[in-house]
Amino acid sequence: MANRYVEPSTARHSVERIDGVEQIRVPVRRQWYALVFIAVWLILWTIGGIAAMSELARHFEPFLVFWLCGWAIGWLFAALTVAGQIGGSEVIRVVNRDLEVSSGVGRVRRTWRYRGDAIHHLASHDPVVGPFQMASQLQWPIFWRPRIGAVKFDYGASRIFLSAGVDEPEGRMIVDWIARRLPASASAGSQ
Repeated sequence: MANRYVEPSTARHSVERIDGVEQIRVPVRRQWYALVFIAVWLILWTIGGIAAMSELARHFEPFLVFWLCGWAIGWLFAALTVAGQIGGSEVIRVVNRDLEVSSGVGRVRRTWRYRGDAIHHLASHDPVVGPFQMASQLQWPIFWRPRIGAVKFDYGASRIFLSAGVDEPEGRMIVDWIARRLPASASAGSQ
């Protein structure tokens, strides 16, 4: 009988060169239940908004104008979340020995820049969370930095997390890639 080995999994991230700069792209880890729930909610929310707009066209009501402003913000938030779950990614680049991280969908991105000489204790991290923290695991790709991730580092008095869409072994690959490009002090004293 021939031995059958379990094939090692491939990395979710990819290394690419854009405008002469090498970068890592980490796709958002899809959370199917949240994606389906928010997509259905978005459809029903859209129907409610259209009904409110048609009512406003028939009879002006100041409260309805106020409600539609809130409706538009909720609709935009939900639409960006669905788009982020479908096609969102995190891009990690080291430019002039500084770390640049952007999250978003296509060209709609939010970017954070970190001075390479202020980064310390760069290390991989196990991003597994408890059952009561599952809501924080949903990645809102544009609005704020993740609070969990497979890569962590200290930046001044803050701890920064990256790469929430990968597990710790892949996080070690990303840390190795980043560490080769940042000043040596970034990895000094890593835990």
